[in-house]
Amino acid sequence: MASEVSLDKFPAPDEIEGFWAFDKMHAPRPITPLSADLVTRPLAEGFTSAQAMYDSPLAVSNQHVNYYLYSSFHPLTDEDELAERQLRYLRTLEERVPSVGPRWETEWQPIIKAKNIAERQTDYDLLGNEELIDKLAEMKDHMRFLWHVHGHINFVLVSSAAFCDLYDEIVEPDDPTEAYQCLQGWETRSLASSRGLWRLSRIVRAQPDLVDFFDNTRPEQLVEALEASASGRSFLSELHAYLDEFGWRSDAVYDLGDVTWREDPSIPLGALGSYVRMADDADPGLLFERALATRERLLAAARSRIEDPELLARFDRRYEAARFSNPLTEDHAFWIDQMGIAVFRRFVLHLGARLVAMGALNDASDVNFLTEAELIEALADATNHAEVADRRRAEHAAWATITPPATLGTPLPPAEDPFRDALSVRLLGVTPPDDSPADPDVIKGVAGSAGQVTGTVRVVRSLAEASLLEDGDIMVCEMTLPPWVPLFSIVGGVVADTGGVLSHCAIVAREFELPAVVGTRTGTTDLVSGMVVAVDGTRGTVTILDRPASSHDHPVQSSHQ
Repeated sequence: MASEVSLDKFPAPDEIEGFWAFDKMHAPRPITPLSADLVTRPLAEGFTSAQAMYDSPLAVSNQHVNYYLYSSFHPLTDEDELAERQLRYLRTLEERVPSVGPRWETEWQPIIKAKNIAERQTDYDLLGNEELIDKLAEMKDHMRFLWHVHGHINFVLVSSAAFCDLYDEIVEPDDPTEAYQCLQGWETRSLASSRGLWRLSRIVRAQPDLVDFFDNTRPEQLVEALEASASGRSFLSELHAYLDEFGWRSDAVYDLGDVTWREDPSIPLGALGSYVRMADDADPGLLFERALATRERLLAAARSRIEDPELLARFDRRYEAARFSNPLTEDHAFWIDQMGIAVFRRFVLHLGARLVAMGALNDASDVNFLTEAELIEALADATNHAEVADRRRAEHAAWATITPPATLGTPLPPAEDPFRDALSVRLLGVTPPDDSPADPDVIKGVAGSAGQVTGTVRVVRSLAEASLLEDGDIMVCEMTLPPWVPLFSIVGGVVADTGGVLSHCAIVAREFELPAVVGTRTGTTDLVSGMVVAVDGTRGTVTILDRPASSHDHPVQSSHQ
């Protein structure tokens, strides 16, 4: 059935209104239809409502083209409202942005954490179909609230950019990422997750029979193998406790179809197997202490250069607002992007199982290929949607085999907007076209984390492929998010298709002291596993030194169920 899908039709600039960017950073694979209705459309509404609180002249819209997510940050359509906001915008930013970090800690995070924990424990079997429909509406409203909070958090990028610009002005560092190292070294949920995984690896390393399991068993077969021995069962008890706290995550975001670590422990077990082979000096806690020491050293040196008391006060004010940047990047993703989606997925899969029992679907995971309206209809009167779900699943799988255009439509003229600059340049890595002569052996990107390293490429497009990484490999990926953090302990350097200097990938690479080039756009297509490359994270270049005679790349594995 998938062969019947035409894979060559995306709208030309004159066939689509506005300008749209493929959100490869958060959704590198096609999005399932139910997630479009319940996640990404509420996201646009939540972001837009949050931006209004800062008098931003921008609204957010999302659309799905051939199942791929395209986003647009565009001016308001109401010209009167647009004009009024522009008069207040810069003043409102200055007044309100510094409060975002404290509000997350004291107001938003406690509410979101409590809701997530409650939904993890809710018994949906006790609800009738009408109650489930009401619950669906409640969950969608909460999803909109999550993205509203996330929309506030986006503005911390403005504080980060303002501080780093001032730091560069005062210090004039040779390393273009030095200012951003002043933002690292904070306790986060990602660090706690890495420490937990590291503790599990030390349990394995201390028991030769467990080491043997990890050395000779594929990750997807490990659980079954471990269940066959007493020591294995004891270790699985520790693993399940870890997953109950940190397993509400997958390797991307936005899609209710993505399988979580809790459902498929082979994903964290793959990373854990690499941890097991590492000596104690690779402890993430030690890396954190070094990142903290670097932060304190750079800040002290910068302050010592400032003789003007007013300039020092401005430096400290900007830092106080910016210091929330890295913790918020990691912690909002843990509670909103990851667990927020995962608990919604738990509910949606229950709806799918209910529809299977009613004869409306063939498999619980088919629910992801319905629209919200079709889901409600099926719950209300058992309307059979098995055929439409099968057709969309086939279409979705077919479109997953292509590379979608990076943009659609006609670009907007540039505008002076500190939020747009922080979002598009510092986070997403959008840079002007490079008109210099192309060198087929050099890939250019954004300097994400300083340093140089030479190593063997391993293209990793999903966490399911994490077990392919070997110590010192150059990990070439589309993007990274907090669940990818354990991989940074394994690799020697990182190259990412997406991201800027404030992207998650760049932040974590700096904390792990790994050279990283982000925002390459085409790294995963231009580089092939087995190549030898030199990564220059200071200049933002990747140079191909040796090309293998044949590709050792591996096919992309779908994680949608």
